[in-house]
Amino acid sequence: MPRLAHSRRVNEVTSQRGGESLGCRVATRRRSRYNGRMARPATKQTALWVIRRLRKAGFQGLLAGGCVRDMLLGRRSADYDVATDATPQQVRRLFDHVLLVGAKFGVAMVLHGGRRVEVTTFRSDLSYSDGRHPDGVRYGSPREDALRRDFTINGMFYDPLAESVIDHVGGRADLARRLVRTIGSPDERFDEDYLRMLRAVRFAVRLGFHLDDATAAAIERHAAKITVISGERIFDELCKMLSDRTAGDALAMLDRLRLARTVLGELFVGEPVWPVAVARVRAVARRRDASLALAALLLDMPLAAIRRIARRWGAPNRLRGELCWLADHRGGWRTAAEMPLCDLKRLMYHERFDDLRRLWRFEERRATGRQTKCRRIARRVNAIGPDRIAPPPLLTGDDLRQMGMQQGPRLGRVLKRVYDAQLDETIHTRADAERLAETLVAKP
Repeated sequence: MPRLAHSRRVNEVTSQRGGESLGCRVATRRRSRYNGRMARPATKQTALWVIRRLRKAGFQGLLAGGCVRDMLLGRRSADYDVATDATPQQVRRLFDHVLLVGAKFGVAMVLHGGRRVEVTTFRSDLSYSDGRHPDGVRYGSPREDALRRDFTINGMFYDPLAESVIDHVGGRADLARRLVRTIGSPDERFDEDYLRMLRAVRFAVRLGFHLDDATAAAIERHAAKITVISGERIFDELCKMLSDRTAGDALAMLDRLRLARTVLGELFVGEPVWPVAVARVRAVARRRDASLALAALLLDMPLAAIRRIARRWGAPNRLRGELCWLADHRGGWRTAAEMPLCDLKRLMYHERFDDLRRLWRFEERRATGRQTKCRRIARRVNAIGPDRIAPPPLLTGDDLRQMGMQQGPRLGRVLKRVYDAQLDETIHTRADAERLAETLVAKP
């Protein structure tokens, strides 16, 4: 089946299963103007609008963090943050729609035009007793604010009105050297938030940089402490790593720095499956699909282990089900070219079927060095039109009850047999279905 046709069918299936309607999307867009969770990340234009209003009111306003790094690298930034000397309460008085999402840490979220702009007051952080949040903050200067950030390449500010970079931490020099280095002592930076160890790997691999020796050594020393971080935060960071073409390199670096065995210990128990898992992720990484890469990573795990890992990460139930489905059918490449048509169509009906075929290609190549079976599967799949994958049943349960069948397991079995025959294309009309049902009902 042509890929476009199958994609259309997937869209139809999503709609049938309760996917978001056009009306829902419109309502969501309307709500997003005033709801920080639904609002989209800031554009540069939105951030500049915030900065101009801050400046007009007599406050400082600078672009901060990753957007400055990306700008200097000539990369497109996914979000724009603003740093200011205005307190969250002063920010709230300046703008119509503000959420004080982290006011005690100096953070306010300005909502404008369906976008959210994180506005942070210049500050220095006190101690981090929980390995994530500062126990308190003290408002300060731009320099103090830069010194409390994680890596030098993320510690710069940019004044868009003066068109000047403000660099108190040597970030520009490290960009030129293609170096990821903590600001100040790496042990102190990681003790403040152990998730920074994963972030260091992500930045290094995605940007094509290398880790500063002292930073890398500190990660190895502290790797076991990543368990202090919640599964949800680890999962979010892994998804960011796995949604890029460099996903395989990120996993390899996690292993070298002793983080992989802590974050994904199940892949190292008994006969290690880690090397194959990394190779499989490399094979699918060009799709830039975190869900597919996660499936490739966990494919060799028993279903119970996949469920356990997904629960530990707080992964959505839908993703958990998709990961288990893909793992459960990982060996299907051996039989799909010959399996009953009804069984193949049920696989095709699943919205992750295209991903399953990608994983099949890797599995067959690893097992045989060839793609013979996957090519036969492709020819068979391409011959099945979208309207033939999951047609409306010729008979329903009500039809069988009108024919005299009682509600119960046997009715379900007959209904399945009739629909299997329809999917197998051995029956084509309602009359065919009724005759087959009568034959099945008559059997003891």
